[in-house]
Amino acid sequence: MTRDEFSELALACLGEVTAFARRLTPGGADADDLIQSTYERAFATWSTLRERRACRAWLFQIARHLHFDRLRAVKARPELRLIDDDDAIPAVATMAADAIERLDAREINAALSHLDEAQREAVLLCDLWGFAYDEIAAITSVPIGTVRSRIARGRARLAALLGNAASAEQSERRRP
Repeated sequence: MTRDEFSELALACLGEVTAFARRLTPGGADADDLIQSTYERAFATWSTLRERRACRAWLFQIARHLHFDRLRAVKARPELRLIDDDDAIPAVATMAADAIERLDAREINAALSHLDEAQREAVLLCDLWGFAYDEIAAITSVPIGTVRSRIARGRARLAALLGNAASAEQSERRRP
């Protein structure tokens, strides 16, 4: 594969990698930095990619590793920064039970923010980006059984969070 062919493959995945980075990070600037770092790393090491069809998963893996490397660095040396309105954690939205089919992105993101990092990542890779369990295992460097467990627990937690929100809304409506 030539560098130009790799460039075409990698840039075709830019939208999905951007969406993944925005869900991994708390703010817009952090996501932009992660995307830039991901593509810098990918273009620096493009020749190590063995299979063209693995490019998408490889880019997600790079983004994930860079994100967790940054989290470890921040824990080791916390930094001070100003927060933007974009950095605010959305409150869990309440909704009527009949609206469960019409979830909007804000409600889903609010519920996703309550999952632990590993579950959120597994659910997003599977349900949003359509990776197979074995691909997720390769991206996250965990056994496939762990991937299955994280997805099942993450989905169950999401269902409970969204169900609790719907129940709370219904009981509010019943009060005189």
